[in-house]
Amino acid sequence: MKKHVVLIKAKNPDKFNYCKFGNYKNAQGKNVELIDINSQKVSGYEMFQAVVSLDINMDYHKRVYEFLKDHPLINGNFVIEDLRDNEEKSAESAIKGAEAITTASSLSDNEMNDLSILMGLDPNLDSMMLKARLIQYANSNPDKFLSLLNDMDKEHRVFLKKALEKGVLSKPNGVWKHGTLNVGLTDDQAIVWLKDNADVYALLKHQLRTGKIEKVEEKVEEIPVVSEVIEPSSISSSTIKELEKDIENK
Repeated sequence: MKKHVVLIKAKNPDKFNYCKFGNYKNAQGKNVELIDINSQKVSGYEMFQAVVSLDINMDYHKRVYEFLKDHPLINGNFVIEDLRDNEEKSAESAIKGAEAITTASSLSDNEMNDLSILMGLDPNLDSMMLKARLIQYANSNPDKFLSLLNDMDKEHRVFLKKALEKGVLSKPNGVWKHGTLNVGLTDDQAIVWLKDNADVYALLKHQLRTGKIEKVEEKVEEIPVVSEVIEPSSISSSTIKELEKDIENK
């Protein structure tokens, strides 16, 4: 079986001489007692070196580790380092880094321009230099690179940065505005507003591309005109007689 090594390390190894970890009560009030290699209860664990290596795939070493990991003396005085966990994290990081670099190498020019804007790089660099910068970024920050690349709102985030630069939107005192209209206090709120106002968003994108300001046509609801009808009951008798004379004269 492959070893699973855990190190118990004194924080100040130069000053370390000896430490006795006695039996104790855990946070739940339960007695925690060490059982030695002969399955006998002992008074605790003695540490004579600044660093102790435990293979927790071995039964006794696992018991020592379980005894020490929540011990009151550990906190602030010792560090527990799981070497397998570190190896797995290192391997995972290497795989993710390779994925990020491979992806960065295959981006189109438009994708590179968009990502460069989100990363704060100069999108006006020539294609080869920009790709080199993105690969360098992907190598040093694979998690951040992949997060930006796979962001569902990437298009809107790029638009916000371009719109702010070109004056299509403004951000006085950190508040996104379209003219005098408050769009959002944060980027995420502004993105929600753009999604909820798709017609305005389309016009703003057109303005960003062409520099021409298009007005949003207001839809005027047609209200049918109802002519006033005079009810007979509301007409006086003298008025009726006059109307009858006019009809007879005709």
